Parts: sequence; C-alpha cells; structure tokens
Amino acid sequence: MTMTAEDTAKTEAPDTTRIESLLVTHAKGRAADQATDLLRQAVKAVIHTGKPGSVTIKFDVKPVKGNETVVQIEDKVTANIPEEKRSSIWFTDDDSGLHRNDPNQRSMYDDDLHN
Repeated sequence: MTMTAEDTAKTEAPDTTRIESLLVTHAKGRAADQATDLLRQAVKAVIHTGKPGSVTIKFDVKPVKGNETVVQIEDKVTANIPEEKRSSIWFTDDDSGLHRNDPNQRSMYDDDLHN
C-alpha cells in the first residue's frame, strides 16, 4: 500500500519538518528564492524556444561527527534552461579576416563598371 502525503502527515510527529517548510526556512530561504527565479527563467525560455527545460533542487544530508542526533543540510539548485541557437554565415579572406560579402567575388555595382 502506498502512503499519500496526507497519510504521512498523520503519522509524523507534530514538529517534523515537511519538505516545503525546509525549502523556505533552510539558509534563510535562499534556495527557494533561487529555484523560483530559475523556474521563471526556464518557463520563459521554454515558451520562447519550444524546447524543454528543468529546475532541480537537491538536498545533501550529512551526519555531524560526534553527534548522532544532528545532521547538516546543504542545498544545490540547478537549471537546464534552453537556449536559442544563434549562428551566421561569414566569408573569409587570405588573412583569415571575416566578411559579410565574398571578398573573392566582384560586386555587381563596382564603380569601374559604370565608367
């Protein structure tokens, strides 16, 4: 039988911290703030690019040496925000310079042709 969040809440001690409470109270809520900002950026980029994105919140829980009733919690908030591909085509010359027009091709509108 799978327990729901409601079932778990009924069996937990009254002062047990729920994940949403931990997220907003841990490190003065900075992880929650960062995740909120990244989520907003991800949603905007997903709408703009049509590509998927994600935001991940990870908590590392480590024992505190010498005290088996204390743990240290560290967070890491990461995001995969899709980016629009930007590219352009350029011509090169013999000196590796970049040009918008082919330097090896004469212009149709050279002044020499009209004289």
